[in-house]
Amino acid sequence: MPFGYTGKILHVDLSRRRLETEAPDDVFYRSYLGGRGIGYHYLLRDMPPHTDPLAPENVLTLATGVMTGVPIAAACRFAAVGKSPLTGAAGESEAAGFFGPELKKAGFDAVVFRGRSESPVYLWVTEGRAEIRDAAGIARQGAREAEDAIRSELGSDKIRVAQTGPAGMNLVRFANITNNLGHFNGRNGLGAVMGSKNLRAVAALGGDDPPYQNPDFLRRTATDYAKTFRKSPAGDALYVYGTTVFPEPLSAAGGLPVNNFRGSALPDAAVIGGDAYNSLLLKKRKGCYACPIMCKRVIALEDPVYGVDSRYGGPEYETIAALGSNLNIFDLKAIAKGNEICNRTCMDTISAGMVIAFACECFEKGIITAADTGGLELRFGDPLLMLKLLEMTADREGFGDLLAEGAARLAARWKVAESDLCLCVKGQELPMHDPRIKVGVGMSYALCTAGANHMNTPHDPSFVDPHSFAFKSVNALGIYRAMPATQISNDKVRSFAILENFWRVLDSLGLCVFGFAPRGVMPLDTMVACIRAATGWEVSLHDLMLAAERSSMLARAFNSREGFSIRDDRLPVRLFEAKPNGPGAGSRIFSEDEFNAAIESYYAIIGCDPQTGRPSSGKLLELSLEWVEELLGTGTEGGRRRAESGRLKAEG
Repeated sequence: MPFGYTGKILHVDLSRRRLETEAPDDVFYRSYLGGRGIGYHYLLRDMPPHTDPLAPENVLTLATGVMTGVPIAAACRFAAVGKSPLTGAAGESEAAGFFGPELKKAGFDAVVFRGRSESPVYLWVTEGRAEIRDAAGIARQGAREAEDAIRSELGSDKIRVAQTGPAGMNLVRFANITNNLGHFNGRNGLGAVMGSKNLRAVAALGGDDPPYQNPDFLRRTATDYAKTFRKSPAGDALYVYGTTVFPEPLSAAGGLPVNNFRGSALPDAAVIGGDAYNSLLLKKRKGCYACPIMCKRVIALEDPVYGVDSRYGGPEYETIAALGSNLNIFDLKAIAKGNEICNRTCMDTISAGMVIAFACECFEKGIITAADTGGLELRFGDPLLMLKLLEMTADREGFGDLLAEGAARLAARWKVAESDLCLCVKGQELPMHDPRIKVGVGMSYALCTAGANHMNTPHDPSFVDPHSFAFKSVNALGIYRAMPATQISNDKVRSFAILENFWRVLDSLGLCVFGFAPRGVMPLDTMVACIRAATGWEVSLHDLMLAAERSSMLARAFNSREGFSIRDDRLPVRLFEAKPNGPGAGSRIFSEDEFNAAIESYYAIIGCDPQTGRPSSGKLLELSLEWVEELLGTGTEGGRRRAESGRLKAEG
């Protein structure tokens, strides 16, 4: 019998309203671990090449990892994987909260969606059974109303709902998937993929946990962690502030995005910082499933203009910067209201804020005028304009219909795609960390298969001090030399490749980076011991790294098949300009040639062609992915025969 997972994957054909259950063997789970590994397996294998992301043929997978739902801290995440309507590349996002554990308790490790329903529906999963139900009455409702309606119809407020909202049903290209109204599979527009399939939501109600090989060890570890994690400065800061602590230290370092990245520091970042947030907004702290860290914020704000519904939670750092400092807005109440609008409609706050910033700068420079905006005067520093544009974008109303396409498509439309105004990688807007103070973050933005992403690898400052817990923790991964955050070198490229792959370990397993070293406080050897206790596998860190690498090579193979190459791994022009203000103002951390050389070195290190990014035959062979060669049309005749054999085995 399996430990830690159900051994069942649900396949849903929405066009035919057909439900089928697959029971992969233990080798499948050990090879992929779950999450993104499972998602990319089905996406690459089953989606026809060059499929429109909003077509029925796109394959959308919601997948837990083998550690999702294990009753220890930070073990609650699940992945959403599909072709991104924002980028056209491999789309992926992990979410915490409660839905992932509930889906597994309801009887399935993953749900794979294909096709498109003729009318809006939701999927109901419980006790190992599934049913497609009508959702016409809730199709255009806000997230809270939809969740309440589903729970009322099914008769339990314990049901966990993962859903897209009005933005997803309106095919906003950066629409999200939310669960429990405040946890998101953000970026990449996978909520729009749900909308394109007329899939409004997935509701799950579980029973008992799956069995674990050594539950006593897991209980002891969970208890010890809960008692000790706040003794670490990192753990305590997450509890006290969540991510809202970041505006002040980033501004002090010259890395806080301001005015569409034309600034990098504020005279007084404290007005949008953690203490101001806690004083003005914080009602209580909230955790995810079985997690004592409680990094989520619940806010209370009664205001005639900016009053918010507390069930949607409060803004985190990325939102504070995207809807705040980068738009020259410094009113936490307005930012909180913008966050509520995005959460209610299920729209990505980073992309929403960045596309508004891009449009404001284009208006400021005369590239567009009021004739293009429906009479709106776009300007930075206007909170009411920001709120209006968010509503218009989610509804695809007027000028909002253009904003809903994302900044890269607008840059092409307005003929400024090659200028320094548009801050996207692979068509996805930048997150709120300036790579001009963190070289590894810049590499992360450029190299992430899903487009610019701040959650692709640990950030450089964690590895500056050789005596820190974060640095010592990664010695086990083969990183022995501390490095300045702004260093661009062979050591930085090597360590980036290792750390990126380790974060894919956490993503595949269903673990949150806030719980485990190097970002969190649980040491890697304890993490591995927990995996053994949950699954019964005699697994090593090496095994985990290989499994994560499989998921990464599937994503890179997918992007290569869809026409992406190293030419798409480029940072926006503005990031090669001199730092605008703050420490190091006027300096350039790296040149474009230096950065691009580092990107080529990365591909050579991981076993991919430095020009195309395509995994080599040898790398696929090493990872037992010979079947991918057949899909890519590469390899020797012997390799093709092995690939065909592997493909047939993969299909059952």
